[in-house]
Order: sequence, then structure tokens, then C-alpha cells
Amino acid sequence: MEHFPISRTDTGLHIEGFPDAVKVVRLNGLKAKRLADLALHKADLEFAVQCLEAINQVGDRPWVVQQALWRSAIVHMMKCFGDSGARSQLSVKKIYKGDSLALTVFDYFKNLRNKHFIHDENSYAQSLPGAVLNKGNKPFKIEKIICVNTVAETLEQENYSNLQLLIEKARDWVDKEFEALCEALTKELEAEPYENLFKREAISFNVPTVNEIDKNRKTP
Repeated sequence: MEHFPISRTDTGLHIEGFPDAVKVVRLNGLKAKRLADLALHKADLEFAVQCLEAINQVGDRPWVVQQALWRSAIVHMMKCFGDSGARSQLSVKKIYKGDSLALTVFDYFKNLRNKHFIHDENSYAQSLPGAVLNKGNKPFKIEKIICVNTVAETLEQENYSNLQLLIEKARDWVDKEFEALCEALTKELEAEPYENLFKREAISFNVPTVNEIDKNRKTP
């Protein structure tokens, strides 16, 4: 994914790397909305890949860092396929079409995310309450009330490799869709007179506030 340095100006955003540019105009409509959604999917999938790569860099310790990276990779990958009030989701059937094994693996990570990491519902995490009983030679019988917590280990080589393959396949699909949309939009814009293009609104960015945290963002 390409990255360009961006600065904010009084009139909008200034994107580095285009010395002949005079303006960055805003795109609207269904294709622009789809392009924006795909760009966010690209960012999430790239972040998931970076999390997986970072697991190998931190080694065996600390355990909490490995687990944080592992869970974050799964959450950001599955985020692209979940229901959203602002972003269109990726299609599991389209991306993994004809690959029954990939679909099975996808369902595993979906359930891992939904029923273990995000919502505690399945048996991958259990807590067994108990009482430590002494020999009966004390004025009390119970030494302590305890809970034995058990959490299934999911960060293993097979799961790591399977998640990596799922992410890479999704990235390839998203990249192709993104490039196709860029070509289609470029063709449409090139057909317009320069004067009309220049009159378009420049893109701008509004810093989100705490009042917006519970609201869906506006779409292009």
C-alpha cells in the first residue's frame, strides 16, 4: 500500500510526491464510497500482517505481547468481513470462492473472534470455582476459596500459517478491486473538461471529536 506524506493547510490537505499538482479534488458517489471502503480494508489487512510479522520479532517473551499481537491480527482481519454502519463488508464467498478449506478456516477464526476474544461464550476460556479443604485438624475446614482459570492456546504454527494465508488472499482480492476502481474513476474524470474538474471541492479533513465517538461517520 502506497503512503504519501500529508500536511494540512488553510484550504485543505497537501499531499507530497506530486510536484505538478495544483489541487486534490474530492470524489463523491458510489464508486468513490466503494474506493474509500476498500482503502480502509487495505489498511486493516496490512495492519494484521504487520502484527503477525511482529510476533516473530518479539520472540517467546513477554507472552502478553505475543497474545496482544495475535489477537489484534485476528480482530483487524475479521473486522473487514463484519457488519458495519459505515463501511461495506468484504464478501467471504467471493474472496474464498471454491476453496472449502479456506472457508472452514475462516469460520474458525470468525468464531474465535466472536465467541472467545471479543465475547466470552465458548469453552476456550473456563473458570472452575472451588474450595481448598484442609485435613480437618484446624478450627476451620476451608483454607481458601479459589477459581482455576483455563484459556485455550490458539497461537500455534498451524493457526498462524492459516491466518497468514487468509489475510494474503484477502489482500490480493482487495488490491485488484481497488486498482480496477481507480482505473474506472480515472477514465471518467479524464473525460471531463479541466475547468469542471478544477471547480470541484478540495478534499479536507475534520479532526474527530469526543462527541462523535458514538456516531457513524459520514460517507463520501
